[in-house]
Amino acid sequence: MGLFTPDVTNLRDLYITKLEKALNMEKQIVEKGLPTMIELATNPQLQSAFRTHLEESREHVSRLERILDQATGEASESTCKAASALISEAGSDAKDATDSTVRDVVLIAAGNEVEHHEIAVYGTLATWASVLGEDAAAAVLEQTLEEEKKADELLTALAEQINVEAPVA
Repeated sequence: MGLFTPDVTNLRDLYITKLEKALNMEKQIVEKGLPTMIELATNPQLQSAFRTHLEESREHVSRLERILDQATGEASESTCKAASALISEAGSDAKDATDSTVRDVVLIAAGNEVEHHEIAVYGTLATWASVLGEDAAAAVLEQTLEEEKKADELLTALAEQINVEAPVA
């Protein structure tokens, strides 16, 4: 089932397709994105924030698997190209930064970009679940949305501390 192909003929098909991509997005974040960010970060608070969000993201994977299993009988996934691109760019940009504080700034910015994508995905999914009468799924997706917003807020607060420490010239 691909997005905007004849396989997607109604909102339920679109919802399932987006859930499958969200599952893949979270798996990429858990398997590659956050472990790399934890490894490259030097600020202890930033490392801690990434570790905490890694645990949350593992729970997000489980939630999505349960929602998909209930909706379709299986928890299949479909490649999320946006997450792949964001994670790849973050890793590349961070490895290019030779100053550790600049690297932390890069990681925070990349984390915010990923969080903003996740916020958009979960907001959309929660709305669609509600429209489709999937109230339990909508509540779970709303919970995940709120966790993503909190992660974004924490990264923004860390940015306010760390950005000013980075060399400017």
